[in-house]
Amino acid sequence: MSADPLRQIVAAAMASPSVHNVQPARWRIDGESLVLLEDTARRLTVGDPRGNDAAISLGAAAEGAVIAASGAGLATRIERLDASNTGGLWPVARLTFVPGAAADPLLAVLETRASWRGDLLPPTAQDRAAAQALAGEDRVLITDPAAIARAAAAYDRASYGIMRGPAFRAELRHWMRLRRSHPDWARDGLNAAAMQLSGIEAAGAGAVLGPLFRPLAAVCLAPVLLAEAKGFANAAAVVLFHRAADEDPFDSGRAFHRLWLEVDAAGFGGNVLAALADDPVAAAAVCAAHGIGPERRLVSAFRIGRRDGAPFPRARLPLAEVLLS
Repeated sequence: MSADPLRQIVAAAMASPSVHNVQPARWRIDGESLVLLEDTARRLTVGDPRGNDAAISLGAAAEGAVIAASGAGLATRIERLDASNTGGLWPVARLTFVPGAAADPLLAVLETRASWRGDLLPPTAQDRAAAQALAGEDRVLITDPAAIARAAAAYDRASYGIMRGPAFRAELRHWMRLRRSHPDWARDGLNAAAMQLSGIEAAGAGAVLGPLFRPLAAVCLAPVLLAEAKGFANAAAVVLFHRAADEDPFDSGRAFHRLWLEVDAAGFGGNVLAALADDPVAAAAVCAAHGIGPERRLVSAFRIGRRDGAPFPRARLPLAEVLLS
């Protein structure tokens, strides 16, 4: 196999999701294989100190490559690597390819999937049915409006609890690009367009998460200003994604990516509700309320619905930075 098909696989896999859009995946062509590495400089030292979210992001990148390779009729074998960190790069997996695969049905949405934090159209009965059709052994679909409202309230409580940490807020703001003049606006992180923020809203978000947080928290306004419950009003469903408690987060990331692609393939936009899984109290409560047993781990959650608005360009690093020589 020449290097060109491998470059095309990496280019398509770059569309894969990652925590805060930090894009930790790096690739190297090694003969007819691809080696996946983690750029450890992009790990969230406050929000992800144990590297769980990084591993999920890398698993998602690997699954993106698997799906992309299927478009060229290639089946993929993934071999996990156990090697030392060299120059800030940690070898994660080797992907080798053999002919004989049919195109993955999710290939059509691999490079168009994107987080949707904008408005949603009021769900129809057909929308709720289409959402419920996404149910499976590793996900629970909440479609009842009252139950969605309870999940939204739980999410806001968990999110605010996490946001109260000044180090977490500083790290989050580091990855936010609130003005188009930011040098990394189109490269990585969370830009205002992706977060569906107007110029005024973006400036307000920067202030609330920055110098105004403590005074606003003192008068109980910070949780009100940061609340997102109103954004759930038109959600067709909240998806609770759970996996075996002892599963490698890399493998969870592969399944997470496929689920998100299924959401897009169904015609929905999805927005990750990370705080529901990241806050132990919230995760335990939502699992208990929806029959997810202690042998399972809540990996993530989504708010999904029909998008009400135009798509936006995604921020991505150039291929030359992701595919190493």
